[in-house]
Amino acid sequence: MPGVNYGVCAKCRKRVPAKHAIRDGKVYLIKDCPDCGITESLASSRASAWQRKRDICHYDAETAPVCHLNCTTCSRQAEHRPRMVFVDVTNRCDMNCPICIANIPRMGFVFHPPLPYFENVFDGLSKLDPKPAVHLFGGEPAVRKDLFEIIRMAQEKGLSVGVETNGLRLADEAYCRKLCETGVRVLLGFDGRDPRTYEKLRGDASACGKKLKALENLKKCSTRKQTIMCCVARGVNDTHLRDLIDFCHENRDFISNLHLIPLTETWKEGEFETDVHTTIEDVEQIVDDAFPGENVEFVPMHLAYHLNKALRFFGGVRMTFGEVHPNCESGTTLFSDGNRYRPVGHYLNRPLAEICEEMVTRIEQISGRLDRLDHHRALQRLRGRVLVARKFAGLLLGSLDLRVSMKGNRFLSILRLLGGLVIGKSLSHQFRKHTNFGPTMDMIILPFEEYHSLDGARLCHCKGGFAYEDPDDGVVKTIPICSWSLFQEDIERKISEKYGDALAAAAS
Repeated sequence: MPGVNYGVCAKCRKRVPAKHAIRDGKVYLIKDCPDCGITESLASSRASAWQRKRDICHYDAETAPVCHLNCTTCSRQAEHRPRMVFVDVTNRCDMNCPICIANIPRMGFVFHPPLPYFENVFDGLSKLDPKPAVHLFGGEPAVRKDLFEIIRMAQEKGLSVGVETNGLRLADEAYCRKLCETGVRVLLGFDGRDPRTYEKLRGDASACGKKLKALENLKKCSTRKQTIMCCVARGVNDTHLRDLIDFCHENRDFISNLHLIPLTETWKEGEFETDVHTTIEDVEQIVDDAFPGENVEFVPMHLAYHLNKALRFFGGVRMTFGEVHPNCESGTTLFSDGNRYRPVGHYLNRPLAEICEEMVTRIEQISGRLDRLDHHRALQRLRGRVLVARKFAGLLLGSLDLRVSMKGNRFLSILRLLGGLVIGKSLSHQFRKHTNFGPTMDMIILPFEEYHSLDGARLCHCKGGFAYEDPDDGVVKTIPICSWSLFQEDIERKISEKYGDALAAAAS
């Protein structure tokens, strides 16, 4: 139910009433703590872009549900069905990045659970419907000698597995090949090709060369496309982002996704210094600046909530980060023209945000009729496709620059494209066949662990979380990704105490 929104006091970290305020073109989260008084945190440095996302999705903050950020005692725990979960496998690491909060020096104890812990966690996750994708996290997962056993255990439970790694171990070709042979998704942390970036963000300039070697090995050994994760910081690596995008294009045969994570101020005072904050909208602007003369538009991933009402009649789109909140993840897609990546706007004759908002309006107009159709039944699925095609064909075709986007005879290509979609041919196949939209790379901007600007409204429908075994009752539970840091240390300390000698043996 709608009500007072909540945030986290920047001083004592209590959950307190909070509200957004726009001032001098920026968005602040104002928190009213009964003990510490009024504090505020920067939520966005570009208020117009922040508000535009809400407008696109027809988001009404006055009626939207909120939560109190008490995740461990939440009465709705059983209702949460995350599509993706992180599972911390260790807080040991072969790096000691000054911006990290999840390693032994920051936490003050060793978290390195034995195999029975993971067996219980994976068993619990496998019983969820649908089963979530699992990302092994840390610390650095590759420091575990039994990582491949952990992967096997998860896969035997029918779980799709990814490994989030700094990539240093993958600089060893034999190790990289062994990891790739498991079939896992690899999400490799790579902040660009300038060693100075790693000297600043990671405290180790030599990490750059090791990561480049890891990517070389991954290209050689991987049989699937993989993901790069890049921490983006204004004044550090912002001017190098175009080089990273060009690198991804050069390696588009094995890199399909680029996840951009704004540098988040989670470190303790004196451990790290930055001159400016970096918000989601800052990263969007940095990407746009990397394409001079072109317009790169990011849209809220929350659009999936609306689009899937129509797309489910065409097979649907499973978007891990979709359906959450307009001011959470934002994304865009780049298309290769054979020489470089082009933004979506290259193929359009009107702004992408304008098109998306009109799509939401049209979906709302036919939502009731679509809800009465069962997309699992052939005849009703066909009726849904025809209804959607009639509602959106004019909008989409009128928004495309047909001279740039369509192959061959534009009129015939359009007819074949629409006809193929109505009879059920793959959306991606139809676009490859009839348009000039080349190989793609999805770019997603992900907020992560930024408790200072976190508000409860963003978490009500969160589709991502950290999974863990509750040390008190043994039940496998999840906590939304962005609020995990509020509970992580206490939970993992108790898990370490619970497993005692077995944990020490696993870490040896």
